[in-house]
Amino acid sequence: MSAELPAGTHNARPFRNGVLFNDSEADRLRYAGRDGTEDRAMAVPKYPLKDLRHAEFDDGHVARQGFARGLAVLSDSVVVGGSSPSTVVVYDLAGNRRIVSVNLSMDVRNAIHGLEVWPYD
Repeated sequence: MSAELPAGTHNARPFRNGVLFNDSEADRLRYAGRDGTEDRAMAVPKYPLKDLRHAEFDDGHVARQGFARGLAVLSDSVVVGGSSPSTVVVYDLAGNRRIVSVNLSMDVRNAIHGLEVWPYD
């Protein structure tokens, strides 16, 4: 299987009958089915500028809020994504929505890059 992915893609992986990935340029977690009938794009959380720490480093390239990075699969329809500033979100692909999110820091310099399901099988 192969797929064309947008520039700025992170954490791409085969998933179900398509590909699951972070579309970091668009600040979205995405799932695209191979046959084109299913295409999900869910926005990562963004916060009011007044609530961010070190927003002066938000140059749109190196450190910025909304940067989608980090991805783990919980089930056939529930996945977890990371983003900056330090946010972890559980997404429901079937409902095309966020189930819950947790923010650990409002510092735009910090992003959740690696996620794993524990305990490991």
